[in-house]
Amino acid sequence: MSSMKETAEKFFEACESGKGWEACKEYCHEGATFSAQADALADVTTLEGYTEWMKGLMTPAPDASYDVRGFAVDEARNVALGYG
Repeated sequence: MSSMKETAEKFFEACESGKGWEACKEYCHEGATFSAQADALADVTTLEGYTEWMKGLMTPAPDASYDVRGFAVDEARNVALGYG
């Protein structure tokens, strides 16, 4: 079984590279919610919706990329944070 950090990093990579829900759902709880302060994401309320939004973003920008600047896991609080 993967550690929480490994699972979170796999999800982050699949999501941020635009692979969509099919590639991300194995790392998520069913019905996981999503929120953001960005107006462009105001109507996105689920993690599934966000991963599909990211997938759609890659259509007009297939060469888009990101750099991970930091990644941390707080297992006591069941939280993983990625900064890119």
